[in-house]
Amino acid sequence: MQNNKQNTNTRIVGVEIPQILENIRVAFEYEMGEYLDTDSRLRNKVELRAALVNAARPYGTCRQLATMVNKLDHSSTIHSGNQHEMYFNSSPQYRRNYAKALEVVEKFARRHQLLPRSNHQIGGAVTMESEIDSLNLTILSLQKRRNALIENLSEKRRKAILAPELPH
Repeated sequence: MQNNKQNTNTRIVGVEIPQILENIRVAFEYEMGEYLDTDSRLRNKVELRAALVNAARPYGTCRQLATMVNKLDHSSTIHSGNQHEMYFNSSPQYRRNYAKALEVVEKFARRHQLLPRSNHQIGGAVTMESEIDSLNLTILSLQKRRNALIENLSEKRRKAILAPELPH
């Protein structure tokens, strides 16, 4: 009985979850034009891995996501999740990586009619609704950030135009 339960948790639409995640990783690497270097601790490589892990989180366990990025245990996946907000708020590169990772994951999920996991189960409207809420909050946050940048740029341009010219 245990083997049958494990089998239902590791398969979506007759395809093994690790294979799905591997395909997502390959598609992401292709879109980004670079490989995920699992041994590198350079910030851009760490953020690249974290973006993919966080975008794919609804479709795999922490262990499966760690395997996707060739890590030995699930702790790096947990760390990526814990650092998501900090990366998102402080790194424009992470935001670009995460947006591309979400695009790749969602495109793959739509094409293969995958449903996100909820409460360690496959599918579930609660997870979809919470994901929609999360996306809406992200959009609002980005709109506020964009508006602040536009306002700041406008202010700098206005000051530059009004600044008196220095005598020669």
